[in-house]
Amino acid sequence: MFLCTVEALLLSISSPLMTLLILGEMLYSHYHHKELYQGKDTAISLMCTSLNFLNDLVFRGITLYILHWCYTYGPQVFDQKGAVYWMLLFFAQDLAYYALHCADHFCRFFWASHVTHHSSEKFNLAVAIRSSVFQPYYRFLYFIPLALIGFEALDIVFMYAATQVYGFWVHTETIGKLPAWIEFIFVTPSHHRVHHASNREYLDANMGMVLIIWDRIFGTFKPELEGVKPVFGLTKNIYSFNPLKVVFHEWLSILRDLRRTKSIRNKFKYIFGRPGWNHDENQIIDNGIPSAQPTV
Repeated sequence: MFLCTVEALLLSISSPLMTLLILGEMLYSHYHHKELYQGKDTAISLMCTSLNFLNDLVFRGITLYILHWCYTYGPQVFDQKGAVYWMLLFFAQDLAYYALHCADHFCRFFWASHVTHHSSEKFNLAVAIRSSVFQPYYRFLYFIPLALIGFEALDIVFMYAATQVYGFWVHTETIGKLPAWIEFIFVTPSHHRVHHASNREYLDANMGMVLIIWDRIFGTFKPELEGVKPVFGLTKNIYSFNPLKVVFHEWLSILRDLRRTKSIRNKFKYIFGRPGWNHDENQIIDNGIPSAQPTV
C-alpha cells in the first residue's frame, strides 16, 4: 500500500510538472519561431497517453499478480530493502527496459505497437507522452526475471514509473549536448534525438531509458553527428492525424504483407522478423535503401 501511495504521489507531482514544461516549450517555440509543435500532432500524443494509461489500469492487476507469483516462487535473496536493494533494482529494471525497447525495434510484432511513439515528425516534450498504446499488455514479460531474482512486484512497477519520468525530459531539441561525463553515462536529449531520427545513419540506436551504458555495452550506441541533423518520424511516414491510422497502420501493413506470400516461413518473418523485411529480395529496407540480408 505504501508504494501504491508513493507511485500516486509521483504521478500527482510529475504530471502537472510535465504539463508546465510542455506549455513552456510551446511558448519558447512560438516566440522564437522554431515550429517545434503542430496542434493536431500534439492532440495525437495526448490521445495516445490517455489510451496507454487506460490499458495500464485495465492490466495492472494482472501484471502485479503475475510478478508477485514469480516473486513467491523465486529465491527471495534480499533480507531487507536497503540502499543496495533499490540500487540493484534500478540497474536491473533499466536493463530490462533496454531489452524491451530492443524487442520493440527489432521484432515487427512489437514494433507494430511501438511505432506509434515514433510516428510524429516533430520532436518535443509532448512526443514523450505519445505512448505505445498496447505496450502495457506485454511489458510485464521483461520484468518477470526481476521478480524471479527477488524484487517485489510493487517495487518493480514503482521503479519503472520513476524511470519513465526521467525519460520525459530527453524528448527535446532545445537542449544541446551536455558535459562529456553525463553523455557517457546517461541518456541525454542528444542521444534520444538520434533514437527518434529516421536517417539511415541513426536507425535503431540508443535504446536506454536512463543509462546509455547498455547501448555502449551491447553495440546499439550511436552519437549525434556534426552536420547530420536528425530527421524525425518514420522511414515511411503515414502523413495522417487519423487516430485509427496512427495506432493501427503497421498492423494493417503486416496483414497486407501476409497476403503477399504463401510461404509459412515468410509469413513468420513478416510478423516476427525485423521491420522492413521483404521476402521478394530477402532484404531489410532502411529509409528506402535496401541492405542485403543473408538467405536463411
